[in-house]
Amino acid sequence: MKFPHEGFVQKAIESYFESKGCTKLEETYTDLVCFCADSKEKWAIEAKGKTTEIGSDFRTGLGQLVQRMKEQETNYAIAVPEIDQFVSQCILIPLWVRVALNLHIIFVDDRGNIKIVSPNEDMDI
Repeated sequence: MKFPHEGFVQKAIESYFESKGCTKLEETYTDLVCFCADSKEKWAIEAKGKTTEIGSDFRTGLGQLVQRMKEQETNYAIAVPEIDQFVSQCILIPLWVRVALNLHIIFVDDRGNIKIVSPNEDMDI
């Protein structure tokens, strides 16, 4: 559960969305599915952490997320530690693809702070 491993990322995103008043749903097709009553937004998030095969694991996470996209209006995201190896992987996803898929990027820093990059936002990490 230490940074930059997946357990740390998972705990950080769960804490973040809980602090925003979001309710975790019992859907298990991604690492976190929640509904935020205030904004009326549903989120489906796949978490990844540092491994020996970051590029391969990142692409696996994206594939898992894409295959499980059920509803166009859901906010989909991949959550990763904010380290150079993951930032460089995220930059490779074209803006138009992120927009088309409504794909957000969630970066988690070593203190558990969250930065959400929206689909139409340039990566300026």
